[in-house]
Amino acid sequence: MSLTDKTAVLFGAGAIASGYAPLFAEQGMRIAIVSRGESCEKLAASISDKGSTVVPIRADASNPDDVKRVFHEVSTRFKSIDILVNASGGTEKAAIFTDVDSYLKVEPAAIQRVLANNYFSKVYAIQQYAAHLQERKLANRVADGSVINITSMSGFTPLTRVAFYSDSFAAVESYAKSMAFFLGHCGLGRVNNVAVGFLIGTQNKRLLLAEDGTPTPRGLEILNATSQHRFLTPADVARPVLYLADSALSAGVNGHTLRVDGGFGIVDLAGTGYSPVALNLPSAG
Repeated sequence: MSLTDKTAVLFGAGAIASGYAPLFAEQGMRIAIVSRGESCEKLAASISDKGSTVVPIRADASNPDDVKRVFHEVSTRFKSIDILVNASGGTEKAAIFTDVDSYLKVEPAAIQRVLANNYFSKVYAIQQYAAHLQERKLANRVADGSVINITSMSGFTPLTRVAFYSDSFAAVESYAKSMAFFLGHCGLGRVNNVAVGFLIGTQNKRLLLAEDGTPTPRGLEILNATSQHRFLTPADVARPVLYLADSALSAGVNGHTLRVDGGFGIVDLAGTGYSPVALNLPSAG
């Protein structure tokens, strides 16, 4: 590992970040954790004893002015930014539809919020990071940045109910490749994605699990289509993120999407070709 004394900006402080943030903290780094609300402070407090300097910053990743402020604060305090993890995002009830009637009721503002939270947030962050790296390069300082976007497997195959969420990550897939070439060509660093499958978080818990901790019909459908027949954990995602962040391990990996999805969707008609896994599922509670 070559992350000691490096600086990382982590946008997002949810369930996925709770896996990789402690691993970063164990490396002796300088870490800024960014979220809209108190989750950044809670996550920062939980890893403050692991040997790194950890700073929480409240900001809205979908607001370009907030993003610019974050990069100014971190670069002023720590001088350099070596790693950017873009994990802000999510969907919202107002943008979900299950039939024609609910689709026709989706307001443009709801669509725009989903796109802003999941796609534009990454555009704004990478743009500000590129500005920071270019400034370093012009000052004859090392400018070898690593960007890791936390994305979704729905960027490859859209999911029912959440079309705009899927659209966002399809756009991120394209944008990451464009930026991987652009930053590499300009001598500024790398851009890669970690596409995450189904992990239980605050937003989707009620959708995937019943009150007793057993899978809902939607959750069961997902498990039947996942080769490992389980939901992911933050730990499943953490090591791949750390790998892509560390240039000593992944310097030649650029424009790549590492799928961490438990084998979701690698075969079709999964529920009809084998015995249903529902009979042997342990409680997820």
